[in-house]
Amino acid sequence: MYVTDISQSGNFYDMWYDRMPKDRRIKNDRYKVDVVRKRCIAAYALLVHALCDVQKDGIIPEGFDPGNTELPISEYDNGKPYLEGIPIYFNISHSGDMVAVALAPKEVGCDVEYKSKNAMNVAEHFFAEDEVAFLNKTEDEARQELEFTKLWTMKESVVKCTGEGIRRPFDDFSLVDCAGKRVSRIILPGRSDILHVREYESKNGYCFSVCSVYEDIEDKIRYVRLEDE
Repeated sequence: MYVTDISQSGNFYDMWYDRMPKDRRIKNDRYKVDVVRKRCIAAYALLVHALCDVQKDGIIPEGFDPGNTELPISEYDNGKPYLEGIPIYFNISHSGDMVAVALAPKEVGCDVEYKSKNAMNVAEHFFAEDEVAFLNKTEDEARQELEFTKLWTMKESVVKCTGEGIRRPFDDFSLVDCAGKRVSRIILPGRSDILHVREYESKNGYCFSVCSVYEDIEDKIRYVRLEDE
Protein backbone atom coordinates (compact mmCIF):
# COMPACT_ATOMS: atom_id res chain seq x y z
CA MET A 1 0.00 0.00 0.00
CA TYR A 2 1.34 3.39 -1.05
CA VAL A 3 0.16 6.66 0.53
CA THR A 4 0.86 10.31 -0.25
CA ASP A 5 -0.17 13.54 1.46
CA ILE A 6 -1.30 16.08 -1.14
CA SER A 7 -1.06 18.96 1.34
CA GLN A 8 2.72 18.55 1.15
CA SER A 9 2.89 18.12 -2.60
CA GLY A 10 4.55 20.66 -4.87
CA ASN A 11 3.69 22.23 -8.20
CA PHE A 12 3.73 19.05 -10.25
CA TYR A 13 0.01 18.82 -11.00
CA ASP A 14 0.16 20.36 -14.49
CA MET A 15 2.89 17.92 -15.52
CA TRP A 16 0.99 14.88 -14.25
CA TYR A 17 -2.27 16.16 -15.72
CA ASP A 18 -0.64 16.18 -19.16
CA ARG A 19 0.66 12.63 -18.61
CA MET A 20 -2.74 11.15 -17.76
CA PRO A 21 -4.75 9.32 -20.46
CA LYS A 22 -7.33 11.48 -22.22
CA ASP A 23 -10.30 9.86 -20.47
CA ARG A 24 -8.70 10.50 -17.06
CA ARG A 25 -8.16 14.16 -17.96
CA ILE A 26 -11.80 14.46 -19.05
CA LYS A 27 -12.88 12.93 -15.74
CA ASN A 28 -10.59 15.31 -13.86
CA ASP A 29 -12.02 18.32 -15.70
CA ARG A 30 -15.51 17.50 -14.44
CA TYR A 31 -14.50 18.10 -10.84
CA LYS A 32 -15.30 21.62 -9.65
CA VAL A 33 -13.35 21.54 -6.37
CA ASP A 34 -9.59 22.06 -6.59
CA VAL A 35 -8.71 19.51 -3.89
CA VAL A 36 -10.73 16.83 -5.69
CA ARG A 37 -8.85 17.49 -8.93
CA LYS A 38 -5.58 17.26 -7.00
CA ARG A 39 -6.61 13.92 -5.51
CA CYS A 40 -7.39 12.53 -8.96
CA ILE A 41 -4.04 13.63 -10.37
CA ALA A 42 -2.11 12.50 -7.28
CA ALA A 43 -3.80 9.08 -7.46
CA TYR A 44 -2.58 8.59 -11.02
CA ALA A 45 0.94 9.78 -10.14
CA LEU A 46 1.03 7.48 -7.10
CA LEU A 47 -0.13 4.52 -9.19
CA VAL A 48 2.69 5.17 -11.67
CA HIS A 49 5.18 5.36 -8.79
CA ALA A 50 3.88 2.08 -7.32
CA LEU A 51 4.11 0.28 -10.66
CA CYS A 52 7.66 1.53 -11.22
CA ASP A 53 8.50 0.31 -7.71
CA VAL A 54 7.35 -3.25 -8.39
CA GLN A 55 8.69 -3.35 -11.94
CA LYS A 56 12.02 -4.57 -10.61
CA ASP A 57 10.29 -7.73 -9.38
CA GLY A 58 9.52 -8.74 -12.97
CA ILE A 59 5.75 -8.59 -12.49
CA ILE A 60 5.17 -6.07 -15.26
CA PRO A 61 5.66 -7.35 -18.83
CA GLU A 62 8.96 -6.54 -20.48
CA GLY A 63 8.72 -3.50 -22.72
CA PHE A 64 6.04 -1.72 -20.67
CA ASP A 65 7.44 1.37 -18.99
CA PRO A 66 4.89 2.78 -16.49
CA GLY A 67 7.02 5.88 -15.99
CA ASN A 68 6.88 6.92 -19.65
CA THR A 69 3.67 5.37 -20.98
CA GLU A 70 0.00 6.24 -20.45
CA LEU A 71 -1.40 3.57 -18.16
CA PRO A 72 -4.00 1.34 -19.91
CA ILE A 73 -6.69 1.82 -17.26
CA SER A 74 -10.08 0.25 -18.02
CA GLU A 75 -13.13 -0.55 -15.88
CA TYR A 76 -15.11 -3.70 -15.28
CA ASP A 77 -18.90 -3.58 -15.60
CA ASN A 78 -19.12 -2.90 -11.85
CA GLY A 79 -16.95 0.21 -12.27
CA LYS A 80 -13.83 -1.22 -10.63
CA PRO A 81 -10.70 -0.12 -12.51
CA TYR A 82 -8.03 -2.47 -13.80
CA LEU A 83 -4.89 -2.36 -15.94
CA GLU A 84 -5.62 -3.86 -19.34
CA GLY A 85 -3.01 -6.45 -20.29
CA ILE A 86 -1.01 -6.00 -17.06
CA PRO A 87 -1.15 -8.97 -14.61
CA ILE A 88 -1.38 -6.89 -11.45
CA TYR A 89 -4.39 -5.60 -9.54
CA PHE A 90 -4.76 -2.16 -7.99
CA ASN A 91 -7.19 -0.06 -6.02
CA ILE A 92 -7.33 3.64 -5.13
CA SER A 93 -8.78 5.53 -2.18
CA HIS A 94 -8.61 9.11 -0.92
CA SER A 95 -9.90 11.17 1.99
CA GLY A 96 -9.00 14.73 2.93
CA ASP A 97 -5.32 15.21 2.10
CA MET A 98 -4.50 11.49 1.91
CA VAL A 99 -4.39 9.44 -1.29
CA ALA A 100 -3.74 5.68 -1.22
CA VAL A 101 -2.96 3.05 -3.85
CA ALA A 102 -2.79 -0.70 -3.19
CA LEU A 103 -1.16 -3.23 -5.53
CA ALA A 104 -1.44 -7.02 -5.40
CA PRO A 105 -1.08 -10.08 -7.65
CA LYS A 106 -4.73 -10.89 -6.90
CA GLU A 107 -7.91 -8.86 -6.34
CA VAL A 108 -7.35 -6.02 -3.86
CA GLY A 109 -9.27 -3.18 -2.23
CA CYS A 110 -8.06 -0.34 -0.03
CA ASP A 111 -9.54 2.51 1.96
CA VAL A 112 -8.42 5.60 3.83
CA GLU A 113 -10.72 7.65 6.05
CA TYR A 114 -10.32 10.51 8.51
CA LYS A 115 -11.47 9.76 12.05
CA SER A 116 -15.26 9.89 12.18
CA LYS A 117 -17.62 11.69 14.53
CA ASN A 118 -20.96 10.33 15.82
CA ALA A 119 -19.48 6.86 15.56
CA MET A 120 -22.14 4.91 17.44
CA ASN A 121 -25.05 6.52 15.59
CA VAL A 122 -23.57 5.38 12.28
CA ALA A 123 -22.48 1.97 13.59
CA GLU A 124 -25.93 1.14 14.96
CA HIS A 125 -27.44 1.80 11.53
CA PHE A 126 -24.87 0.07 9.34
CA PHE A 127 -22.66 -2.37 11.30
CA ALA A 128 -23.21 -5.97 12.35
CA GLU A 129 -24.27 -6.69 15.94
CA ASP A 130 -20.86 -8.03 17.01
CA GLU A 131 -19.18 -4.87 15.71
CA VAL A 132 -21.62 -2.60 17.57
CA ALA A 133 -21.04 -4.57 20.79
CA PHE A 134 -17.27 -4.28 20.25
CA LEU A 135 -17.53 -0.49 19.95
CA ASN A 136 -19.87 -0.19 22.93
CA LYS A 137 -17.21 -1.75 25.13
CA THR A 138 -14.92 1.21 24.33
CA GLU A 139 -15.94 3.88 26.85
CA ASP A 140 -13.53 6.63 25.80
CA GLU A 141 -15.28 8.60 23.03
CA ALA A 142 -12.11 9.51 21.12
CA ARG A 143 -10.94 5.90 21.18
CA GLN A 144 -14.40 4.75 20.13
CA GLU A 145 -14.34 7.08 17.11
CA LEU A 146 -10.91 5.75 16.14
CA GLU A 147 -11.96 2.10 16.45
CA PHE A 148 -15.11 2.81 14.46
CA THR A 149 -13.08 4.42 11.65
CA LYS A 150 -10.70 1.46 11.59
CA LEU A 151 -13.63 -0.91 11.20
CA TRP A 152 -15.20 1.31 8.54
CA THR A 153 -12.03 1.35 6.43
CA MET A 154 -11.68 -2.42 6.80
CA LYS A 155 -15.25 -2.97 5.63
CA GLU A 156 -14.81 -0.53 2.75
CA SER A 157 -11.66 -2.33 1.66
CA VAL A 158 -13.57 -5.64 1.66
CA VAL A 159 -16.40 -4.48 -0.62
CA LYS A 160 -13.91 -2.66 -2.86
CA CYS A 161 -11.85 -5.84 -3.15
CA THR A 162 -14.88 -7.87 -4.28
CA GLY A 163 -16.12 -5.02 -6.50
CA GLU A 164 -19.54 -5.11 -4.83
CA GLY A 165 -19.36 -1.68 -3.23
CA ILE A 166 -22.62 -0.51 -1.68
CA ARG A 167 -24.42 -3.53 -3.14
CA ARG A 168 -23.02 -5.51 -0.20
CA PRO A 169 -24.61 -4.11 3.02
CA PHE A 170 -22.12 -3.50 5.82
CA ASP A 171 -24.22 -5.50 8.28
CA ASP A 172 -24.03 -8.53 5.97
CA PHE A 173 -20.64 -9.45 7.44
CA SER A 174 -18.73 -8.82 10.64
CA LEU A 175 -15.04 -8.12 11.18
CA VAL A 176 -15.43 -8.87 14.91
CA ASP A 177 -15.83 -12.45 16.10
CA CYS A 178 -18.11 -13.78 18.82
CA ALA A 179 -15.30 -13.32 21.35
CA GLY A 180 -15.22 -9.60 20.64
CA LYS A 181 -11.94 -9.57 18.72
CA ARG A 182 -11.30 -8.16 15.27
CA VAL A 183 -10.60 -10.73 12.57
CA SER A 184 -8.02 -10.63 9.78
CA ARG A 185 -9.63 -13.28 7.56
CA ILE A 186 -13.21 -13.53 6.38
CA ILE A 187 -15.44 -15.53 4.03
CA LEU A 188 -18.39 -13.45 2.86
CA PRO A 189 -21.89 -14.92 2.57
CA GLY A 190 -22.32 -16.32 -0.93
CA ARG A 191 -18.58 -16.57 -1.59
CA SER A 192 -16.08 -19.35 -1.01
CA ASP A 193 -12.76 -17.49 -1.21
CA ILE A 194 -10.89 -16.27 1.86
CA LEU A 195 -10.36 -12.52 2.06
CA HIS A 196 -7.42 -11.21 4.07
CA VAL A 197 -7.83 -7.84 5.79
CA ARG A 198 -5.08 -5.70 7.26
CA GLU A 199 -5.58 -2.49 9.23
CA TYR A 200 -2.59 -0.18 9.55
CA GLU A 201 -1.50 2.19 12.27
CA SER A 202 -3.42 5.46 12.08
CA LYS A 203 -1.56 8.67 11.23
CA ASN A 204 -2.66 12.27 11.81
CA GLY A 205 -6.23 11.11 12.42
CA TYR A 206 -6.39 8.96 9.26
CA CYS A 207 -7.01 5.21 9.21
CA PHE A 208 -5.88 2.84 6.45
CA SER A 209 -6.89 -0.70 5.47
CA VAL A 210 -6.27 -3.22 2.70
CA CYS A 211 -8.19 -6.36 1.74
CA SER A 212 -7.04 -8.93 -0.79
CA VAL A 213 -7.49 -12.51 -1.90
CA TYR A 214 -3.68 -12.51 -1.76
CA GLU A 215 -2.51 -13.63 1.68
CA ASP A 216 0.90 -12.00 2.06
CA ILE A 217 -0.11 -8.38 2.62
CA GLU A 218 2.78 -6.17 3.68
CA ASP A 219 2.64 -5.00 7.29
CA LYS A 220 3.76 -1.43 6.59
CA ILE A 221 2.57 1.44 4.43
CA ARG A 222 5.00 2.88 1.89
CA TYR A 223 4.74 6.66 2.27
CA VAL A 224 5.68 8.64 -0.85
CA ARG A 225 6.49 12.33 -1.35
CA LEU A 226 5.32 12.88 -4.91
CA GLU A 227 7.19 16.16 -5.16
CA ASP A 228 10.40 14.14 -4.90
CA GLU A 229 9.49 11.92 -7.85
